[in-house]
Amino acid sequence: MGQPLVVRGRRIRLTDAGQLLADTAQRALRMMDETVRSCRSQAQLKEGRVMVAVGHLTAGALLPALLARFSAAYPQLVATVHDSTAAQMVSMVLSREVDLALGSDIGNMHSDLATERLFTERMALFMRQDHALAGRASVQGRDLDGLPMVHVNPDAVVWRAISRELSAVANVYPQVVQHVAMLSTAFGMMQAGMGLALLPRYVARLMPPDLRAVPIARPVLEFPVVAIRLAKQPLSPAAMAFLALARKHLRPSS
Repeated sequence: MGQPLVVRGRRIRLTDAGQLLADTAQRALRMMDETVRSCRSQAQLKEGRVMVAVGHLTAGALLPALLARFSAAYPQLVATVHDSTAAQMVSMVLSREVDLALGSDIGNMHSDLATERLFTERMALFMRQDHALAGRASVQGRDLDGLPMVHVNPDAVVWRAISRELSAVANVYPQVVQHVAMLSTAFGMMQAGMGLALLPRYVARLMPPDLRAVPIARPVLEFPVVAIRLAKQPLSPAAMAFLALARKHLRPSS
């Protein structure tokens, strides 16, 4: 250290520099002890936080029930949710702003990300209750030909697969008149008679009473809901607990 730390005699006494070093070492040891206790507490799910990005369609319709289950099962843990578009979900996971994301499938667009399918929902055609198709038990893909459509969250990869299905089976190419990010905006446009929308059936629980959701019989159009995380980054214990509950309970029948 460049100077004496102790004075030797019948008793060993610390010099000022020695006392400074000893005090610093004691503080460092206390900090290490606190860190070890905190890590063990997190591993035992006695404390911790999970940050989750959730697609707009999933956030309002399915997430509240999952959050209630998580709070009941782990009252010491905190879950913070960011409702997001598909592009925002991907960006937040890549930048580590969130631990994981739940929403529509993103395909294989990012090698740094891993996706896990949680469930698949069938699509329905949403419209105003006075529309000519609203009274049907189901509609065919060909019925969509020429209909004005409100496209919700257009940057989601899932719409490419749906468009391919419609064109291959029914030779239909949806006529999109509006692109919106928020489900509430789409509902408002439908109420105003501006168009119809293809959406997963589970969002029907959020729609206003003057709208209707009619299943699509042919082709069967599917909306996969996945969990997204960094491929090579381990999840925290709190995030692992949240994902485990999502695997079990995040589905329309929950």
